[in-house]
Amino acid sequence: MLGLVFLLLVASTAVSATTVRVIALFTDKALLEVDGQQKVVSKGETFSGVLLQSASGRGAVVMIEGETMDLKLNQAIAGNFKKREKISLRIVPDAQGMYHTRGSINGKSTKFLVDTGATNVAMSGNKANSLKIDFKQGVRGQVQTAAGVVPAWNIKLASVKVGGIELNNITATVIEGAHPAQVLLGNSFLRHTRMEQAGSVLEITKHF
Repeated sequence: MLGLVFLLLVASTAVSATTVRVIALFTDKALLEVDGQQKVVSKGETFSGVLLQSASGRGAVVMIEGETMDLKLNQAIAGNFKKREKISLRIVPDAQGMYHTRGSINGKSTKFLVDTGATNVAMSGNKANSLKIDFKQGVRGQVQTAAGVVPAWNIKLASVKVGGIELNNITATVIEGAHPAQVLLGNSFLRHTRMEQAGSVLEITKHF
């Protein structure tokens, strides 16, 4: 059985003169040039430290180091912008092709199963109890499971961390009973990251 392997990558932070130019504009997309490198970037995506907030035929709105700027077609800006760290986690699948990693919830260690099909981070009531989470203070509802319809609660987790990626105020679903057997790292966490596969290795990178 393949052992679980993960590697945290932290790129060094550097300060350099950065030039950003809009080469082409589309609906919710723009062809950006950053320091001579070009890429078609979608709304909400970050390219080399530049976040595209919106784009249309009239122009693009980008964010660099928390500063929002409007750019027209072929307009460029230049300055000394501090490039953000790249924080990534690489996970090798187990023998069943599943991606497991260790991390923490509210500072308490736990094991996660990466599940892109799960709307939220999800866990069993038993697991929530072991993590000292008072889930029954959340919003009560129901979910359909293999055993039938069971009670569930939506809650907010103060922090969820895997590798060096830590996010706060993450929505989670707690399902009464013993299932799922592992905490599912669902899309309430994953939507704040970018996921890429190189062969079988899954890389999860934090959005800034």
